[in-house]
Amino acid sequence: MTKIQLKEINEKNWEKCISLRVGKDQEQFVASNIYSLVQSRYETSYIPLAAYDEEEMVGFVMYGKDPDDGVYWIVRLMVGEKFQGKGYGKQILLKTMEQIKMLPDCGSFIITSYVPENTIAEKLYEKVGFIKTGEIIDEENIMKFYIV
Repeated sequence: MTKIQLKEINEKNWEKCISLRVGKDQEQFVASNIYSLVQSRYETSYIPLAAYDEEEMVGFVMYGKDPDDGVYWIVRLMVGEKFQGKGYGKQILLKTMEQIKMLPDCGSFIITSYVPENTIAEKLYEKVGFIKTGEIIDEENIMKFYIV
């Protein structure tokens, strides 16, 4: 498998990004990419990125620094339906975490969350080292990755 690249969403790829969707059975687990792009316009700390395998957009991720707690959150992660089951989710997650850890104002942990019924996301986050905190925010389970 090739190495995933994260690229900014721009005038050349935004339409491809909003056409990328998860399966019908997963729609309740993650906001649409169009919603995420609009959200990033108004919650200006959010960084939306397209995930590419060579020239093919396979997923989307968005992270940002919470203005209230000063912590970086991975607020969105999705892999397009036809690209699932190939390890892209893990690659996108690890690449995003690398990018966050390189930021000069990155603290000692990164936070993410998932809908409790989304056991695939839960296992993915655990596999890369996120730990459940027991907190629930907006009906989502909170997990932390401690940076050593």
